[in-house]
Amino acid sequence: MTVAAATISVGDELLAGESLDTHGRTIAEALGDRGVRVVSHVVVGDDVVGIEQAIRSALRRAGLVLVTGGLGPTLDDVTREGLAAAIEQPLVEDPDGLATIERWFAGRSRPMPATNRRQALRPRDAVLLENANGTAPGVLWKGSEATVVLLPGPPRELGPMLDSVMDGVLADAPPRPRVVLRAHGLGESDAASRIESLMERNRELPVATTVSNSIVSARIRGRSSDDRALVDAIAAEVESAWAPYCFGRDADSLPHVVGRELAARSLTVATAESCTGGGLGAAITEVPGSSEWYPGGFVTYANERKVADLGVPPELLASEGAVSASVVEAMVAGVRGSTGADLGVATSGVAGPGGGTDARPVGTVWIAVGDRDGVDRRRFRFPGGRDLVRNRTVLAALQMIRLRLLGESATLLWEWSESGDGS
Repeated sequence: MTVAAATISVGDELLAGESLDTHGRTIAEALGDRGVRVVSHVVVGDDVVGIEQAIRSALRRAGLVLVTGGLGPTLDDVTREGLAAAIEQPLVEDPDGLATIERWFAGRSRPMPATNRRQALRPRDAVLLENANGTAPGVLWKGSEATVVLLPGPPRELGPMLDSVMDGVLADAPPRPRVVLRAHGLGESDAASRIESLMERNRELPVATTVSNSIVSARIRGRSSDDRALVDAIAAEVESAWAPYCFGRDADSLPHVVGRELAARSLTVATAESCTGGGLGAAITEVPGSSEWYPGGFVTYANERKVADLGVPPELLASEGAVSASVVEAMVAGVRGSTGADLGVATSGVAGPGGGTDARPVGTVWIAVGDRDGVDRRRFRFPGGRDLVRNRTVLAALQMIRLRLLGESATLLWEWSESGDGS
């Protein structure tokens, strides 16, 4: 079993900050699930010498080196050349690999450009790895003391090939059980305090927490396949401690979970958006099959549209202002009446950077969720710039929908009481 690995991401766009390098995290998680420790991760540009040096350095530290990117057909895709230089072998054309690439283009009734022939090159003692989702085969080279794998950069190609590599190269290290729990609406310190005893480092399987994009996550990872029952038991403890904020596991997102809850109850929801500008509707419709529970909504950014599309009384807007409890409640009634949806959700706020006042500073947002039994309306003061305020509004609205469907009640992070006191 390989006990240490090094990862390398290749691309000028990564060094320039034009693209975000997420492959290091993806690969590290896959290796961690197999009990393999990542000792280094570096980013290099599309440069043969730089790639060669990075691979040589990685081979001095690890028995497994995984490289992503630079396997395309253009002249700046030179990862193959970098590996060949690092292991001091010539590049040769793989006839089976070339035939596979030719079939890929033939199957799409397209002639193969001459530049794609480069993708059939490999170091002399290496083998090509099949890519069912693109033209760039991976490359596998096994030395006496180490293994190097070249993987394509596009995520839809990387993921399946990485799974295959894990099963092949690390066949003697089966996946360890792992559960990731997701929660929204409580702060990281509050989340940690609720499970403090489960996070102690001297525990058999300590829980680790992280926060990203206002989602708090707890990770429980077993040491072997024998730990499945223990991992599940610890996960249940975390879910109980984080209730009702914990909304799902692993790849669950709030839109997916809300969609499942609506579908399970044969209910629909419609949106009336101001400050989020359609972001809430977009999040809901990211879920396949969302047409079953989402008939549509309105983006009523201007007050005139709130009146014309949702029937919000103009005198209410004049007296209370668009960012108010009364207006979002009227927006909910309007969108439910227009669409016939079982639930309505409305957002109205000051996303910034301008438009704030002493009474309604930037980040002030009202959200309302209502059905035939009434309306839950809440005021928030979200920190951060415009994009963060809008994104946090969408997440809070989704969590409010989920809580109403479950019949749960909980104060959410950054929520302020209607009396004006922070809660």
